[in-house]
Amino acid sequence: MNYSALACTAIFTAANALPVLCQENLKEIIVTTNRIEQSSGALMAATTVITRQEIETSLAQNLNELLLGKAGVQMTQSGGQGSQTSLFLRGTESDHTLILIDGVQITTATGAAGRLEFVPLDQIERIEIVRGPRSSIYGSEAIGGVLQIFTRTAGENAFDASINLAAGTQNMINSNLNLSGRFEDTSIAFNYSGRETDGIDSKVGGNQDDDGFNNDSLALSVSHHFGENTTLTVNYSEFNSESEYDDGIVEGDSEQFSATLELPLNDRWVTSLTIDSFTADNLDIGAFGTTSSETATRSVRWINTLSISTGNTFSFGFDAKEQQLDYSSFGALQSDNSRKNRGVYGVYLHSAKAYDITLSLRNDDDEQFGRYSTGSIALGRKLNETSRLWASYGTAYKAPNLIDLYVDFPSFFFFANPDLGPETSENLEIGLELFALNTVWNFNLFHNVIEDLIGSNATFSSLDNIDKVEIDGLEITASRELAGWGFDMALTLLDHENKSTSDKLLRRPEGTFSLQASRQFDAFDVAIDWLMQASHKDLDPVTFGPSDVGGYGIINVVAGYRFSESINVRLKIGNLFDKDYSVVDGFNTYGRTAQLSFNYKL
Repeated sequence: MNYSALACTAIFTAANALPVLCQENLKEIIVTTNRIEQSSGALMAATTVITRQEIETSLAQNLNELLLGKAGVQMTQSGGQGSQTSLFLRGTESDHTLILIDGVQITTATGAAGRLEFVPLDQIERIEIVRGPRSSIYGSEAIGGVLQIFTRTAGENAFDASINLAAGTQNMINSNLNLSGRFEDTSIAFNYSGRETDGIDSKVGGNQDDDGFNNDSLALSVSHHFGENTTLTVNYSEFNSESEYDDGIVEGDSEQFSATLELPLNDRWVTSLTIDSFTADNLDIGAFGTTSSETATRSVRWINTLSISTGNTFSFGFDAKEQQLDYSSFGALQSDNSRKNRGVYGVYLHSAKAYDITLSLRNDDDEQFGRYSTGSIALGRKLNETSRLWASYGTAYKAPNLIDLYVDFPSFFFFANPDLGPETSENLEIGLELFALNTVWNFNLFHNVIEDLIGSNATFSSLDNIDKVEIDGLEITASRELAGWGFDMALTLLDHENKSTSDKLLRRPEGTFSLQASRQFDAFDVAIDWLMQASHKDLDPVTFGPSDVGGYGIINVVAGYRFSESINVRLKIGNLFDKDYSVVDGFNTYGRTAQLSFNYKL
């Protein structure tokens, strides 16, 4: 990762020339970290927030493009748009990140870590990424962290409407309609989007044809105030997608629903009750047959926030969840199709001039493997007016999925293991936030040990909790201004090893670096994104033996012009220098692309 280190050093050296960046604008309200609204300046966890404005100005076409280069984030995509997309947060497994839409878990019971490739950006108001263990708040899956997507809601105006049309290479066409309004005590937001593209030839050496993708989606949010403080909020979203690959096609449909009633019990105690559901139907029609999965997750959540005194807050809650799976594939036999989980948790927050404390504890009662407890502690201290240091320790776990537990493949002499236990982790972390050299800095150093990872047994006939992984990492972000230009940098360095095999983890580069330079010139704006990624280990798609995928560096350019308060046109050139590179061995990536977007707001 020498090239990234050199680039980073050059940026740091230039820091002396940059003017002060206003810190007050950086104190955003974060919800996901502890299930409590907190200022980003009060958190003792590594977080990243992506706003609606950032999504629009980036002209990203999917979550893969949007999240690439963010601190602690490693992404892979097996081909073009609509192909399988995986998120390895801080080098953990792709199913070690809890993915939520408006608080609703979208991880399927098949083990797939949420079909990120199908989630439309047009629906998203903001994204919160919390890096580090959060099982003591949320339960299973949150070993690497939590990624929560919030869909769009009504603004402050009585009525808002916008239309966005985009076209680009590979015959990409995107259309989006967003409507919202407020009617006395009720607010409503509606969003519809449609996207289609001819795509690219996803696989190297496969059928020489383009693999297309189309996606239709809608989202609805309704909120009503009963009196001054009681609120009922209902969110619904769905997407219907079809993506092609060599010799096959994948059809995916999903629905997310949640209804939350929030009310104050007194001046200090606020309670909320949520019911939600997620359903996903996936049909994979390929050369070797058809695989069908129908999965459903339904839950009830009761959350309370109690202000004990100034600087002391206690949050506690209960949630109950049931997962179901109906799986059909050639040679597959399913012995059970559901399981239930009950969890209770508590979080204590103490904030004072001298130090801050966050304590959390959770106990889950899983129908399959019984009770399991997780916890975390974080201690922070403000060093001076411009710096803060904190340290944390947390445990987390990931429950085995229903396929690993209950689906046998006797035709292939491979059988599920209903006695599998959870994958577990322990994470130590130090965070430093400071304003120095006229730059806002964030440093996060962590050590994560993951044990009881599920893998094939010695005879390759079943699964067992056999592997142990250690991941050490350093994340550095910096933001500043220079001569009217804004600069945002992120550097992630990882050192990881499977202790059971002494091998490096697959598809997880040990270094990722991104730098964005942006500027506003009256009605014109421009942004230049530079992304570099080190080489990594993979599997050869033909021999299934170990392989190496080389590092790469690409530059994207986005420019926009605002004709009026209502009309905005934007142009993106992706992979400006037409770099030929790979992310997943055996699969193609995009060369130079172009996208033109027209946006009209009433």
